[in-house]
Amino acid sequence: MHSRTPWAAFALIGLIFALGACSTAMRDFFRGYAEGHASALDAYDMTSLTPAQRGAVIFAVSDFGALNTDTLETHAVPWRLAATALVMRDVELNGGELSAARIRPIMTRFGFLYPETIGNWPEGVAQPTHALETPHGLSLGVVGRDVPRVELTAANLSCSSCHAGHTFDANGAPRTDVAWLGAPNTSLDLELYVREIYTAFKAVRGDEERLIANMRTLFPDTTEAEISTIRSFVMPRLQARMDALEASGDRALPFVNGAPGLTNGVAALRMQLGLLGDDAHENARGFTSIPDLGARGFRSSLLYDGAYAPRTGASDRVIRAEDISTVHLDELATVTAFFTVPSMGVHPDRAAAYLDEAREVFTFLRDYQAPRFPGRIDTRLAAQGRGVYAASCASCHGTYDESLENPALVSFPNWIGPYDTDPGRWQVFDASAAEAVTQSAYGDRIIARATGQYAAPLLEGLWLSAPYLHNGSVPTLWHLMHPGDRPARFQVGGHRLDYSRMGIAGERDANGDYLYPRGYQPWSTPSLIDTRARGLSNQGHASEFEALSVAQRRALLEYLKLL
Repeated sequence: MHSRTPWAAFALIGLIFALGACSTAMRDFFRGYAEGHASALDAYDMTSLTPAQRGAVIFAVSDFGALNTDTLETHAVPWRLAATALVMRDVELNGGELSAARIRPIMTRFGFLYPETIGNWPEGVAQPTHALETPHGLSLGVVGRDVPRVELTAANLSCSSCHAGHTFDANGAPRTDVAWLGAPNTSLDLELYVREIYTAFKAVRGDEERLIANMRTLFPDTTEAEISTIRSFVMPRLQARMDALEASGDRALPFVNGAPGLTNGVAALRMQLGLLGDDAHENARGFTSIPDLGARGFRSSLLYDGAYAPRTGASDRVIRAEDISTVHLDELATVTAFFTVPSMGVHPDRAAAYLDEAREVFTFLRDYQAPRFPGRIDTRLAAQGRGVYAASCASCHGTYDESLENPALVSFPNWIGPYDTDPGRWQVFDASAAEAVTQSAYGDRIIARATGQYAAPLLEGLWLSAPYLHNGSVPTLWHLMHPGDRPARFQVGGHRLDYSRMGIAGERDANGDYLYPRGYQPWSTPSLIDTRARGLSNQGHASEFEALSVAQRRALLEYLKLL
């Protein structure tokens, strides 16, 4: 017996090391953690695609690790259940029959897209599909495990929810049938989406069996395992969550999530890191307008305040076209992988697992170009505007070549400094937020800093990115160039474009509000932006235009159509 003792000890030591090595997996197992992946990825043989093709597919449909029981507590939704609750609420308000056909118009109201095609999708690769009536931009997959049995169809935001926008025709009318991967979705209203799901679930409280019965009607292929998971796992947590939300202000989120085309990722990050105070609804208003993703490789740091930067190289330095190497793009991809933490609810310690996917996305973005301006361009004026831009704008927003067909950015200064636009965004990403990111499991991969400043943005795809300024507080470029005429309130969401003023088409009413032209029916639900509200000031970036004549401003506007 004694002769076996050393071997038993070695076996025990080996077991301890094994358990230590997989401690995360063990903790996950015992706390009931389950995960899935975006089912849309299963349609693609990724090994047969080029890196750029893989990057487009990942960008469009991957979940980046955001389909699991943790994200279901904060960002993801039990799709079949949530869609059913939304349909039931729609029937209650508008009458009619319970039908899965109602899901699409409901989600469209929130600004989600159901495009027939993606205009810049890689040739020879099948276009993404919309399973279970999910819109483009929601990753769908089954979260599951065997012991205990969990099976739940979950949906969460993907990169392309914000960064795949619809196109416009030659007259400025929106074309929701054709999306462009990398363009901003300037109508996506995540605040409305989250609020309406919350309201829909509130409306069916106490009637869970009718909710499940209606879910069976809308989704007859729902398995008994999923029904069991909903009853035993989802419903108790949902009811507890609803009780907690009602007791803490009766809001779906403790902060304002934005408006059409406007997000509040920094507040979402603070929530993930446990930094939101009781006053977050009023004070955590770090709103940012969704940008086009053209020429991202020219950035040396990311976000409107330059808060994140790679650990190698100077954070604020001139980047020229020849500097955009694979190494530089990989560094930016490393930073971008952390974006899944606030936008999708991924834990910082899991974000690094998707670095390879982020790098593939940047391979796609390396050659990405925004859709070309489809309207008429006065080339004579544009030529004059090119000179105005070079003299008045290039020092902050970058130098372009001499082309009047398709100007290419050749150098970007990555200027960052104190600026006179609304301070809300940089104020919310303060020293405590930077320190929390640095101390997180991802902190050794990026530089996080509270800059107290703003970084001059790239201007790629400017023509389809209205409204303007970092917080989306100015409806057109014309209003930006004429600060005294900026409206205090204007509509955004489901809008058409005015190619003469370059931005949201509208007209002043008797109260001075800038509203859609009479008779225009927006394709999604619009919001009325009040620039007098905290975080939404339309002030700043005015002195740059003071020295320009009306003619110079008109010429500059014409040139900006080309970018």
